[in-house]
Parts: sequence; C-alpha cells; structure tokens
Amino acid sequence: MRKVLVIQEDIIILKILERLVKLNNYECKAIKSLDALTIEDQQTNYEFIITDILFEGIAPLQFVAQIQEVLHHNNLLIVTNMGQDKIKQEIFAMRGVTGFYAVPIDLDEIESIIQAY
Repeated sequence: MRKVLVIQEDIIILKILERLVKLNNYECKAIKSLDALTIEDQQTNYEFIITDILFEGIAPLQFVAQIQEVLHHNNLLIVTNMGQDKIKQEIFAMRGVTGFYAVPIDLDEIESIIQAY
C-alpha cells in the first residue's frame, strides 16, 4: 500500500489531513514533529510527505532541506500558516516540492493532487 507521512504541529490540521489521506486509500502516519520519527519511518519510501514548515528551532528552508535529505519520498506538499510570498518562492525554487498551500487550505485541491498519483 502507498504511504503518506503527515507532519503538522496543529492537531486539527493534522487530523484533517490524516483523514483525507486515508479516505484516498493511502496508509498514513501522522506526527507532530520530526522527533516522532522512528528508524523504520526513515527507511520508508513515501508517495507523499505533507508537512508544515513552521517548527521551533529550525528555519523553514532548512526544514524542507532536512526533509528532502532524510526521508525518501516522491512528492512534498507544504501546508502551512506561513503565507509569505518570499518563503513560498524560495521553497518552490528547491527541487522536489509538489505544492505549497497556506491556511486556510483548499482540501479539494490537495485531494486532487494525491488522487492524481
């Protein structure tokens, strides 16, 4: 079964995204921070990682670079409260970012992306 990792400190958004992923027939692991990852998680190949970029102690661009370096994945979707255009442009300039969604999120758009794969 295809797997998705959701990383989101906001528990409400975490649960909404987890439910959306499961309704679209993906196996989902939903965590609040990278600290919750196991060795097995780090060895898993995820179809999608859906993550926030606002975490204490790490800059948004560093966080995205760390995700791309540490976790095997095909697609990276950013879902965040940070709506700054400059950060969005810098993140899109990085390779491997499939989408960037600022809160309030359009669940239909996110769902259409995960259904396309």
